[in-house]
Amino acid sequence: MMPSLLQRLKERKIVQWAVVYLAGAWLFLEALGFVADNFGWPSYITRSAIVLVAVGFFAALVLAWYHGEKGRQRASGVELLILAGILVIAGALVAMLGHGVQQRSAGEHEARQGTLEEMSIAVLPLVNRSGLQEDEYFTDGIHDEILTRLTKISALSVRGRTSVMQYRDSPKNLREIGQELNARYLLEGGVQRAGGTVRINLQLVDATRDEHLWAETYDQQLTVDNLLEVQSEVALRVAEALNAALTAGEAERIGARPTENLEAYDNYLRGRYFWRRRSLAAFDSAIEYYNRAVLLDPGYARAYAGLAETYALLPEYGGPPISEILPIAKAATERALTLGPDQAEAYAASAYIKSMFEWDREGAERDYLKAIELNPDYATAHQWYAELLQITRRRDEALVQARRAVELDPQSVMPNTVLAVALVCAGRPAEAVPAAQRALEIVPDQTLAIKWLAYAYVLNGEPAAAAPLFERFAELTGSDPAAYRAYLAALSDPAKMPAAVTALKAPGLMVHGLEAGGSVFLAHLGQYDEAMAVLEQCYEARWPLLPFVNTHPMLEQMRSDPRFRDLLRRMNFRE
Repeated sequence: MMPSLLQRLKERKIVQWAVVYLAGAWLFLEALGFVADNFGWPSYITRSAIVLVAVGFFAALVLAWYHGEKGRQRASGVELLILAGILVIAGALVAMLGHGVQQRSAGEHEARQGTLEEMSIAVLPLVNRSGLQEDEYFTDGIHDEILTRLTKISALSVRGRTSVMQYRDSPKNLREIGQELNARYLLEGGVQRAGGTVRINLQLVDATRDEHLWAETYDQQLTVDNLLEVQSEVALRVAEALNAALTAGEAERIGARPTENLEAYDNYLRGRYFWRRRSLAAFDSAIEYYNRAVLLDPGYARAYAGLAETYALLPEYGGPPISEILPIAKAATERALTLGPDQAEAYAASAYIKSMFEWDREGAERDYLKAIELNPDYATAHQWYAELLQITRRRDEALVQARRAVELDPQSVMPNTVLAVALVCAGRPAEAVPAAQRALEIVPDQTLAIKWLAYAYVLNGEPAAAAPLFERFAELTGSDPAAYRAYLAALSDPAKMPAAVTALKAPGLMVHGLEAGGSVFLAHLGQYDEAMAVLEQCYEARWPLLPFVNTHPMLEQMRSDPRFRDLLRRMNFRE
């Protein structure tokens, strides 16, 4: 049988056909590799071509078998045309595939450009050209005022202040900064104050093309009218340079003057400078300067809004208890909204107070939505709203708001941290790890991010990875690391449970940034009676972060406990 088959293969010139086809295929694939390299085709194009050529090889052998005439035909003429046709068809299929990839890539590129064409802009930190440390607050204040006015233009997507401040004195070029901030346009410049005059020079750059679009230098006498006029003009000139159309009322809001008193304005800028430092001592300084501002100008709505924001955060930073702070914070908020009903910051502060202090979550949501309506680019409003959605267990919506906050303020630690929290609570601890790590790249000692990264590791079945994080958290907060060690030990060894319970009931844990003392750890260990005892202590103390117990994943097993459900009811949570 075998000799007969070999004889027939020889008669039909199968070997000649195979050699000619393989030689042509080799030349074809060499040419394809050259084209693919120069046009940036992905590797699967070449792999697809190899498959097509292989299929063509077997097709050629089949044709040879039926076309051969018992040794009288040679692999030439018609046969070669057939072989060439097979390769041409393969080439045409690959070229069509490659063209499709190019078209899709071009479409994706245009889509990315379209995102950038949404007028995404970042205002880089202005340079303090006087070189005097005491002028830093003034330079930062001018920067903040320009940024605030740009956010009033709905056609622009303005990156958050915290993110852009990371680039003060940065060696990175504008293209790199634009890519990291996902902002096509960058506004940069400097401020020089000397005696009674101020010089502000600015330039607008397309970071994707490294192209200057607009530049101006303003030399002014140091009056509040001149400063506010310059800031408003800059916002309008930027909008003009970017062809960003203003909606009805935006030009008026951009040109609004919050105060006519230069000294009040100066104190307000000092208050903002200290408020951003986020410490108890800095908050005390901020309150002092804001109060000076409102004494000089009792109608200064933004200064009242600053007071409201500061008072709202005091309890979380070790300040007076909520019972003392709440009346003052509410009074400042109400005054701010009475004087300036279009202030996003005042609505956000009002919402935060309602959510965390008064447990009025419906009212808080209305105020957050109003703040976002007034200023869609206000990252803090999106961040705080994400927290509200989180504690009310609307987890998908919380992720949307948290991601929006990160998009607006990508280099800021808190939006990234809140995103990590939202992912942990949504049952996605593995995804939360990179978000928390990103937050810690920005601020390595951020205790909230450290704590939730540790939670993520524990819930992802990696308690060993959580151990050094709990040690670091204890070091930074001054709490006793023995409690965290005891908790981790009891996770794997039930014999160590009594020691863990004793350590986790320590009252000191309730004042170091944990949502409800050691209750989350006790509940996770199955010690529900002990966990409820700690939760009741937190409730009596009106612990500011207590509402997070409604969403904390380590407390999920307690939701069937009538005592826990009663606690949630008293905190105004619905079933």
